[in-house]
Parts: sequence; structure tokens; C-alpha cells
Amino acid sequence: MQCVIDAWLERSDPCLRLLDAETGQEILRCGAGWILPLLERGDLTLEDIQDEGLSYAERLGLPFDQPTFRAR
Repeated sequence: MQCVIDAWLERSDPCLRLLDAETGQEILRCGAGWILPLLERGDLTLEDIQDEGLSYAERLGLPFDQPTFRAR
């Protein structure tokens, strides 16, 4: 599946969405509560998001091993 990362990180209420490239359907939405700690720790960076050599999970710093993570 091809995806599009729609990231709005440089605003007071950052938002990040993962969309299906063919349909535009939202697969994942992350808000400030999840994004801000990752940005502060350096676990989520614009460079990683743009690195097509990484998986989508790696690019987004997705914590699949944590029980609070939910994909749509």
C-alpha cells in the first residue's frame, strides 16, 4: 500500500495523518498529545518523515510496542 504523510508539526497544535495514497482515506491521525513528546525527545523529525528509505513506522516514530497506540 502506498501512503501519504500529512504532517503539520510547526504549529501550536501539531497534527500528523497517514493517508492511503490511492483513496485519500485517513489511516492514522496523531494529535499534539502524542506528537509533542516525540518532537521533544527527537524521536520524530522532519528528516525522518522525508526519508523514503525507512518504513512508515520508522519515519513516524510509531510505538507499536506500547499498548496506547491505536491505528484507524
